[in-house]
Amino acid sequence: MSELILTKRVRINKIRQQITLIVLAASVCFGVCLVLSVYFIKYMSFNGKVIAARDTSINNYYQTIKNVGICEDTDKDGKYNDKELAKCDPNKVDVSKLANTLRYNALVTMANNTNLESIARDGQKSCFDENKNRIDYSKLYLNSKTDNEKAYNLNMIKMCSALRVIPDALPAQKNDEALLASINQIFLLSGFEPEQLSPGNSYKNSGIVGVSTIPVSISVKKDEKDTMKVLANLEKSIRSFNIESAQIKWSSNLTTKSSRLELTAQGAAYYTKGAAVREKDSTVYASGKARTQESKDKADAAAKKKAEEKAKKQAEEEKKKQEKEDEK
Repeated sequence: MSELILTKRVRINKIRQQITLIVLAASVCFGVCLVLSVYFIKYMSFNGKVIAARDTSINNYYQTIKNVGICEDTDKDGKYNDKELAKCDPNKVDVSKLANTLRYNALVTMANNTNLESIARDGQKSCFDENKNRIDYSKLYLNSKTDNEKAYNLNMIKMCSALRVIPDALPAQKNDEALLASINQIFLLSGFEPEQLSPGNSYKNSGIVGVSTIPVSISVKKDEKDTMKVLANLEKSIRSFNIESAQIKWSSNLTTKSSRLELTAQGAAYYTKGAAVREKDSTVYASGKARTQESKDKADAAAKKKAEEKAKKQAEEEKKKQEKEDEK
């Protein structure tokens, strides 16, 4: 009887050990699965963020290409595949097929603006044929058979169309020499030859985002008729001038029955600042903690660099001080 009881106890102990081992193994498996599940969930979440950021960047590129009118969407699916991008060449694409794009509005719509067309073309001899008739480069562009012809006609559209007025009226860069040449041309058209022309140096803020000023100083000492002619031509100029202050002196000679009008004015002409388009790098963080840690690392690096510069400066000062003491 005692042997039977002992045997049962041994079997019970073995079963308990087996159950304990099974529970322990199950716990280990559950823990490993839980850790792996959390890891893969975070991994998939992070990759989802990366894919979403990449898709956003790709869509931005597509939208930029579409808005500017660089490539033609041949299959009309609203996207550009590798084949379409490989054939993408702004000088070869037919701009007339890219309606509602920046290049279409500039090279087609604005180029055919009759209010500005004559102003833009009058100064370009290559815009006229031998009979002094205007050449329709837009039509020649559409009928171009080679890439070189298309590129040339596209360039002439820019030179001979209303687009020419835009850089003349508001240049895309600061050019004092070109401004002085424009003022000199106005003076010559008015029958007045200035003794000296020089750029100013009192630059001021225009108050308009993206637009800067070039100071202009004008001095005219002629008879009343010629001075008024200069003012009239300045007002007619396609280049905008803002007169900030002016001093006018009028005098007459009763003996000769002549009058003299002296004008001294200070103002400014305008030009646009260059706009650089740069790619923007975007960092995708797995969590807010990672973002905070990176900011902390950057702050620590900046503080370390500042401390090193300070120590270097102190070492240089000590060295100079020591050299002076050695000289004494």
